[in-house]
Parts: sequence; structure tokens; C-alpha cells
Amino acid sequence: MYRNGLPVCRQVVAVAARPAPAVARFRLVRKKRGVVRSLLLYSTVFGVVFYGGSTVVALTNERFHDFFVESVPLGEPIIEYAESQGWDQIFMGDVGKKAVAAGKGAYRQIEGAVSRSMGSAPPAPPPKEAPPQTTTREKLKGVADTLKTKVEKTAPTKEVNRTIEDTGIQFSAGVEELVREVESVLRMTPENLKALFAPTASTSVPESKKVEDAAPTPGKKIYTGALPLGFEPPPGFSLPSKPKEKKPAASAPAPSIQAPEPPLPLVAPAVVGLSASEPVIAHLASTIDSLTTYLSSSTAGSTTGAKDVLHTAQADLIKLAERIDKAKEEERKKLEEKLDQQAREYTASMVEMELDAQDKLDRQEEDWKSLFDEERERISKAYRAKLEAELATQSEIINQRLKEEVIAQGIEMQRRWIREIKVRVEQERGGRLAKLDELATGLKRLERLTIDNNSYIDENRGLHKLWSAFRALSTASVEARTRQPFREELRVLKSVAALRDDAVIATALESLEKGDTADIGVEPLADLASWFTTSVSSRVEGVALVPDQNAGLLSHVASSVLSAFRFRRQGNVEGSDVLSVVARAEHYLNEKDLDSAARELNQLTGWPKKLASDWLAAARRRLEVQQALEVIRAQATLATLLVV
Repeated sequence: MYRNGLPVCRQVVAVAARPAPAVARFRLVRKKRGVVRSLLLYSTVFGVVFYGGSTVVALTNERFHDFFVESVPLGEPIIEYAESQGWDQIFMGDVGKKAVAAGKGAYRQIEGAVSRSMGSAPPAPPPKEAPPQTTTREKLKGVADTLKTKVEKTAPTKEVNRTIEDTGIQFSAGVEELVREVESVLRMTPENLKALFAPTASTSVPESKKVEDAAPTPGKKIYTGALPLGFEPPPGFSLPSKPKEKKPAASAPAPSIQAPEPPLPLVAPAVVGLSASEPVIAHLASTIDSLTTYLSSSTAGSTTGAKDVLHTAQADLIKLAERIDKAKEEERKKLEEKLDQQAREYTASMVEMELDAQDKLDRQEEDWKSLFDEERERISKAYRAKLEAELATQSEIINQRLKEEVIAQGIEMQRRWIREIKVRVEQERGGRLAKLDELATGLKRLERLTIDNNSYIDENRGLHKLWSAFRALSTASVEARTRQPFREELRVLKSVAALRDDAVIATALESLEKGDTADIGVEPLADLASWFTTSVSSRVEGVALVPDQNAGLLSHVASSVLSAFRFRRQGNVEGSDVLSVVARAEHYLNEKDLDSAARELNQLTGWPKKLASDWLAAARRRLEVQQALEVIRAQATLATLLVV
């Protein structure tokens, strides 16, 4: 806000200052003006420029607004008139509209750039659909996954894990070869799998009767490999041209019909006894049987090699089961030994813990015994103290009764003596009774004098305290060289005066307690005189010519300038003007008459009285304190005279 306000201020000042040169050039043609006319002209131009520019700056700058309203004459009505006319909304509205327009333009530019960049980018290609997988590969992969088993570690100790790792499952060479063949089948393509599992033994035709292919397509390679019946060459290859026809050869002898081979042996029945204890071996046997069934159904050739492999796998599984049982037995023995060792260790530790617990119990029993002894001693001391207290109470009661009896006997003896004395007095009433009456009268007179003397002494003591508190308050307030609070001295004087029940002193003290004069103190007379001589008198004389109402800046400047050329009056001069009043006040201050000086300055009006208001307030506080102290002094003097 402040940054925007400074250029506006310069612009307004420049605009407001433009007519001044034109007026000056227009008046150059005329005759030479007087000094007063030039002064008035320049003052008017300066006032118009200053007030106009300051008004604009005050409407756009909050800090200058406060300064203009509070310190500059006629600033507040000008600002109120401008705000009522809506000038502040004009200046602030232009700036806000420009800011909003700039923001909208920037937003439109950014939006256009983003739309252009989004429109130039090519659309993303649609995702390609994944080709479907062949069913044959999934089936072969499922068969191979059944051969891969994972054995979890279930042994509770590290030794069992190490033993099982050392004695891992090792298959024979035939089984490993069978596994490698299955893995190679899994890595084959669907076309090769079809070619592999096609019936080549019984349905294949000899080379002389292969299917004749069409002529090769130009630009493709010729596929020279053997293709199964009904299959085509791979992409990028073409079949060779048909061979020339040959004469039919002699018919080949018919193939001999072979006898059906016996089925392959199964492994699962051989290890059926281990299915409960070793489920892993049973699962492996079932997997091998599944592979056997698959080979029997899909292979039309000889299965002699497969039988050997299956027999070997069966023997390996039996050996593996035996080795696992043996390893379990060894681990069981090791675990039993380890459990025995741990049982011995735990027994020893339990014995040690039992001994430690017994020691702790013994120590606790000793502690309880000592605690019991201490508690018994404490209780015995408490009962002893209580017994002593009861004895002391009974002794006091007995002594009190004895005292009462002695007093009663004394009273009785006194009564008896009085009766005897009365009898004797009656007997000797002549001379001794008269003497006793005279002595009683003299004793009463002496008692009265003593009482009067005590009251006189108490009255003098109270007056002495009152005068001491009064002198302390006077020293701390009006007789002090520097201004200091006198709340504590005032409180002491009030407490002393409360004992005498004096309404006049109480009223005077209440007048001092109402304000904050007791907390801040009063100015010494020397400081007031110096303050008036060095600061107040010169300022009051500087505004002596300023009118009481509608005083502007020009009036203040003129009064300040003209006051420098006026002669300063001194002494007790006559007159009601400001300079005469200031001279008389200064004269009274030199005479140490603060009351008269304050009365003189209180006659001022307008700006002189406003400038002297602080000094008058300080003088009034001092005069109030002096008046209250004089009242208290008069009452204290009166009380002293009444006592005498």
C-alpha cells in the first residue's frame, strides 16, 4: 500500500504545482508587487499544494493519514470531507481494478499456452492386447511344477537344520535325466510340442511318400527340415517345389505287429507306508506316478528306459526314506541329550535360585525383626510421652485446685480480718477511723492525678507522632529537591491521625489519596521556576498572537516570527495581554509565590493556556499538597495548644 501511495503523491504534487509557474509568468507583466502581497500569494499556493497533495497521500497511506489528521491543522475536516465524497474509493478502486485486470490477463495467457501444448501432443496409442497363451504349454508347465517340491524347515534347533542340509535329497542319474527332459519340454514352443507328441511310429509315412509342397514363394527361404503331417513351415520360410515323379517301386513288406508292452511300474504303492510320516516323499511318489501315466498315454515307443528309471526312482525314494528316518533318530538322540543337559542346567539354576530366595527370605525376616523392634520402640516412646502428658495435665489440674483452695482460704481469711478490723474500727472509731478516711481520700486524689498525668502523656505522645509524620510527609513532598512519591509517608500520617479521630485532618488526607499525586510526587519549586523560565514562557510568548478560534498554520508561523521582535517585559507590570501575564508570573516565581504565578497563568486563554497546561497541572498538584499540609499543620498546632 505504501509503495503504491508514493507515486500517486508525486503525481498529485506535480499536477497541483503546475498552475504556480503560469500565474507567476502572467503576473510578471504587471508592476512589482509588495512584500505582503507576494507572501500571501506564495503562502496560498503552498497551502493549496500542500493540502491537496497531503490529502491524496493520506487517502492512500495509513501512516501519513494518521499524521495528517492528528498533527496538521484543518487535516481532520479535509479528510472527512474527502471520505464523504468517496475520493478514497476512487484512488483505491483504480489500483484494485488494474491488479484484477493484470491477474485475469496472466491467467488467460497461461490457459492458452497450456491448451496449445496439450493440442500439439500426439494421442497415446491404444494398448495392444496380449496374445493368448497356448493350452499345451500350460498343461506341461503344470506337470513340471508337480516335480518341484519345497521342504520347509521344521526342526527346532540349528543342528537338525545342518543335518538335513548335509543329507539333502539326491536322485539317481536316470531321474535327473528325466527331470532335465521335462524342463526342456517346458522351454519348447507349441509347434515343436505338437511335432514332439505327434504319432511318428505308427502313422508316419516313409520319405518316398511325403506330402508334396507347392512351388516356393519368391523372397522367402526354403524350409528343408522335416515337417509332421498337417503342419506348415515357420513364418518367413516356404516349402520346396514338388519332386519329379518316379516309378513305383516294389511294395515294401508290411510291418510286423509287435506285442503290447507291459505297463510301467508305479512308485506310490512302494512307499505307501511312509505317506503318514513323510508326506513329502508320498507327494513326490504321486508326482512320479502322474509322470508315468502321462508317458504311458502319450508315448507310443518303447518304455524300457522309463521302467529302469522308475525302478531306480523307487529304490532312491526308499533309501531316502530310510536316511530320513535315520537322521530323525540321530536328531532325536541329540535332542534327548541336549534336553538332559538343559534339565541339569535348569536344575542347578533352580537350586541357586532357591538358595538366593532363601537368603532373601532370611534378610527380609531380619529386616522385619529390626522394623518390628523399631516400631515397638516408637510405640513405647509414644505411650511414654502420652503418659507424661497425662501426668502433667493431672498435675496442672491438682495445682489449679490447690490454688483455688488457697485463694478461697485467703478470701475467707480476708473476710475474717475485715470483720475483725471493722470490730476494732468500731471500737476505735474515735481517732483511727478519721485517719483512715483521710488516707482513703488522699489515695483517691493521688489515683486521679496519676490517671490525668497518663492521659496527658498519651496526648503528648500522639501529638509528637503526628508532628513527626507531618514533617516526614512535608519533607518527602514539598520540601524535596527532586520529585518522588510520598504514598508511604501519607499512609503513616493517616494511621497516626486515625487514632485522634480528627475529621479535618482525615478530610485533607482523603483529598491527597484520591488522585495519583502521592504515587508520582510533586515538582519542586525550583524545578517549576526553571521549567517556566526555560520552556513555558518562551512557548507561550511564541503563540501570544494566535487567535483563540480558527487558528491556522499561518497564524502560528506569524505569531512565532513576530514574537521574536517584541520586547520582553519583566517585573510586576500591568496589563492583561499574554506578555504582561507571563512577566507577572515570572516575577511571582522569583518571589517564590507559586500561588500567585499559577493564578496569573490561569487567566490565559486559547493556545497560550494549552501550552502552559502541563505546567499549570504540576503547579496545581503542588499547591494542593501545600494547602493540605497547611491545614494539617494548623490542626496539629491547635491540638498542641489545647493540650497545654
